[in-house]
Amino acid sequence: MQLMIKKAFIMVFSAVILLVLAELQVRAAGTSGISGADFLEIGIGSRPLGMGEAFTAEVNDVNAIYFNPAGLGSMKYPMLSMNHQELITDTRLENISAAFPLYGGFLGVSNTMFWVPPFDKIDISGAKTGEVTYYNGAATAAYGYDLEFMYVGGAVKYVYQRIDTLFVHSAAVDIGILKGLTMPSPFEAPIRNFHLGLCLQNIGTKAKDDPLPRTLRIGMSYKFTKWLGLNIDVIENFIDISDLYDFTYGFDESLRVCAGVEATYMELVSLRAGYQFVNGWEPGEGGNYSMGIGLNYVVSNVTFNIDTSYADAGVFGAVYTINISFKLIPKVVTIQDRLDAEYYYNRGIKSFVANDIESAIKEFKTCKDYNPYHKNIDRKIEDLEEIIRLQQENIKLDIELKELEKEDNR
Repeated sequence: MQLMIKKAFIMVFSAVILLVLAELQVRAAGTSGISGADFLEIGIGSRPLGMGEAFTAEVNDVNAIYFNPAGLGSMKYPMLSMNHQELITDTRLENISAAFPLYGGFLGVSNTMFWVPPFDKIDISGAKTGEVTYYNGAATAAYGYDLEFMYVGGAVKYVYQRIDTLFVHSAAVDIGILKGLTMPSPFEAPIRNFHLGLCLQNIGTKAKDDPLPRTLRIGMSYKFTKWLGLNIDVIENFIDISDLYDFTYGFDESLRVCAGVEATYMELVSLRAGYQFVNGWEPGEGGNYSMGIGLNYVVSNVTFNIDTSYADAGVFGAVYTINISFKLIPKVVTIQDRLDAEYYYNRGIKSFVANDIESAIKEFKTCKDYNPYHKNIDRKIEDLEEIIRLQQENIKLDIELKELEKEDNR
């Protein structure tokens, strides 16, 4: 069943890529260099915003629905997230997102609403004739799947806008891939903490007369230690296809490089900072910084995350974001559980060094009992079980060779 799902997912994923490439070729010559539904470029989630929106290669986070749907394939448990942003001139952005397991992967659903309070409608004589209602929204369904050698994902968006009496509807897709580098070893191999991601966003129909803000995101994330990570994204808007290669027009103006760091203590408190280099790296022409903090709290088997962020928007002022999320986890991991897990993990490493593979597996499994989310613990157990399997195969081959030698001697 799992194999059939993987084959079907690869076929659908390939078909979507072909459709996207065809859409780009058809629309390349007709785009005007400006886009509609610009609110789709506003980042979602206090955690990624606090890290400068460098989130294309991040794993195990519901915000992957927005930044790279392939990241949903790396999730471990269901999650619900609610996000509120205070933007310029009393504008607001609200988002609610959820992700849950489905058919071996994770399905994510999200709705985003960007709106401003109603304001007066004035006729040509200056008299008030009513109020203007203005809002933009996007409903998204995304799915991510683990193909073992990489994560793949896609999202479908329904975009709706109202400007007074004008209603605009459009549709778009996102497609993404995410690759984590691995190394068969029970040790904490640094390369295991390195991920690369790529995502094409907002490939679809026009918002009235203007194309959607098509975006190419390429990113990496690297965890130096259990408590410190670095993310870097390169983001290019390609309203016109020439934006992807023409350095004399379009490319330089729409290129952004985002960098973010996150420091975490025992997964209880997180401190974040980020910076965006924009407008071709010209001094004084861009470069926005951000920062954030996150706190975790556990009640029963539900983990509550409260994240806030502050971002500098240059002449437009500051952007404040608050995010509340809930993780439904099978086992609540306390600080003592983490300490006990680390103790048995170190015992497993010592057993491995002493070439006692079976004892190492036992210690690692005990570590997993205390903390099922210990970094790469499943892969380490699988690696050691594979070593035992190979050793047993070697023993069988040695026995067969000895029997063959005996027959030859006869």
